[in-house]
Amino acid sequence: MGYDAEVVHFMGPTMAHFGLALGEVSDSLTYGGLPAGAVFYQGADCKVQICWSARDGGLDFMLAPLDAPNELGLINSSKKWQFMLMLDDSEDGLTTPPVGSDADTWWTWRKALFAEHFEAARTAVRHA
Repeated sequence: MGYDAEVVHFMGPTMAHFGLALGEVSDSLTYGGLPAGAVFYQGADCKVQICWSARDGGLDFMLAPLDAPNELGLINSSKKWQFMLMLDDSEDGLTTPPVGSDADTWWTWRKALFAEHFEAARTAVRHA
């Protein structure tokens, strides 16, 4: 399963729970000359992007207003995409899984991280 398919498979139910529908999958992007991808979801009042890059080696949640283009937020030519965790500085008490944890552990942590910070980040985007 490709990384973008994993995002849709593991995060799809969480996105649906928050009223976000799958919009677009961009799996042939580049960032810093290396492979990257993004999965875009749209809700009634914001967009969410789950992006990854081989350069950064991780996955990021980004939010933007509805008029933002579906572009890789790590490049962010429109200046509309913002990192979810930069929009909500509350302490979540979640512990990052240790290196070597299995995929299910990582996806469980990511779902909890999203659930903990999304509403505050959504409010910040609406009021920006």
